[in-house]
Amino acid sequence: MHDEKSILKRLKAGDMAAIDAIYHSYSKKLYSFTFSLLKDHNQSEDLMQDVFVTLWEKRDQINPDLKFENYLFTICYNSARKFFRRKNIEHKVKDYLLKNSPHSISETANTVIYNELMEMVERAVEKLPPKRKLVYKLSRQEYMQIKEIAESLSISSRTAECHLSKALRFIKQELEKASLLSLLYFYLFIV
Repeated sequence: MHDEKSILKRLKAGDMAAIDAIYHSYSKKLYSFTFSLLKDHNQSEDLMQDVFVTLWEKRDQINPDLKFENYLFTICYNSARKFFRRKNIEHKVKDYLLKNSPHSISETANTVIYNELMEMVERAVEKLPPKRKLVYKLSRQEYMQIKEIAESLSISSRTAECHLSKALRFIKQELEKASLLSLLYFYLFIV
């Protein structure tokens, strides 16, 4: 990329042309990388687009003095990890439903149930106080360790742990109100 530092400084300042320049410079490499992981063209395209959205959202964290390509591929790798974790959870829930549901429940119904469970969890997360919600999301959606969360939020590890514990307890209580299946989902995949 021609004059990378200058482009990165423009990106940090919110210049949309800078993200376009980065996209044109790195999109082919990122696509090849995501395809090597996912082995699916459509999912690779989607993941690559997510990487650029994340890059835009986290542009203020970019250090123009460090190797940008490493930063970009780290975002890509973490996005792929999230993708695989989501797919793994979805697969586990569907398998459980298939094994433990009456034979009359179809795959479509299982998908609907799974999606409803995910919506219930998301609604519960949205009810959390802001700091607790942030700690939960960093832990369960960004896959950060307690120590990393504490450092990024400038709080103690104990405080971060306390926020996460209270968030999980609250989500469990919210799901208990809904159904036994929701509670099972919580224990299998959230905790």
